[in-house]
Amino acid sequence: MEKRRLIKPAIIYGVVWLACLVLYWGSLATGELGGGGIMGYVILALYIALPIAGIVSAFLIGRMADLGWWRLAALIAIAVLYVLHTVATFSLSNALGFTNIAPADLAVFMYGLIPAAIGLAVGCATAK
Repeated sequence: MEKRRLIKPAIIYGVVWLACLVLYWGSLATGELGGGGIMGYVILALYIALPIAGIVSAFLIGRMADLGWWRLAALIAIAVLYVLHTVATFSLSNALGFTNIAPADLAVFMYGLIPAAIGLAVGCATAK
């Protein structure tokens, strides 16, 4: 029964992750992502949408007390997906010669890990 409860957090983060990816490549293809557009995208996707989705997903997973220590796997998964998003957008568009944006590094992993850790901690604290 608990595995079924993991579907909702996975869908929440997955949909937001995919929407941000489509927004990036769609905006890049239409030319809307020049100059200030990239900064707007970074603020919207990397500083608002993905961290909030990470907090919500980790919170929901944290509320599943019977998962025990396995709940910590959510932190790593969310942080890795955050890095993967940066690689699938900025690093890939750099490699293809479309943009010249800073590559992903350990700091990007931490930007994904910290909101997820907050959500998981609150979820664990409020677990039944």
